[in-house]
Amino acid sequence: MFKVNAVAALTAAIILSTPVAAAETGDVNVTVHGANSNKGVIRIAVYNNKDAYAADKENTASGSFRKEAVAIKDNSASHTFKDVPYGQYAIKLFHDEDNSGKFYTGMFGMPKVQYGFSNNAKGMMGPASYAKASFNVKSPETNLTIDLSK
Repeated sequence: MFKVNAVAALTAAIILSTPVAAAETGDVNVTVHGANSNKGVIRIAVYNNKDAYAADKENTASGSFRKEAVAIKDNSASHTFKDVPYGQYAIKLFHDEDNSGKFYTGMFGMPKVQYGFSNNAKGMMGPASYAKASFNVKSPETNLTIDLSK
C-alpha cells in the first residue's frame, strides 16, 4: 500500500511541477492614417474567423474578436491589441466622425464614411474579403498600417 501511495505522490509531484505551456500571444499594433479630420473616433474591429467577418454587414463589430474606438490626433490613430493568441485575423475599421457607432452608406450601399481593411485590402462592389484582409499573428509583435479610403 505504501509503495502505491508513494508512486502516486511522486507522479503527482512530477506532473504538478512540469510547466504548462501558455498559449502563445502577441500584441497587434494598428496605426491608421488619412482621416479627413480629428473629429470622432476610428472604430476598429478585429475578427478571428471569416464567417463573423462576412456576417457583419452593418460594420457594428458584431461577432468580432476584439474592438476599440480610438481617438484621432493629427489625422491618425493608433491602438495596440494586447495578448492576441497566435492565429489568423482580419480588421475592418471606419472613421466615425459623429461618434454614433454607425457606418453610413448612401445610394446602392456606397460608404459615406472613410473606411479601411488590414493589408489595405480593397473589395469589389463591397468590403474586402477575409482572405485579402487576413494576416497572421505569429510573433510577439505584429505591426499594421492601414490607410483610410479617400
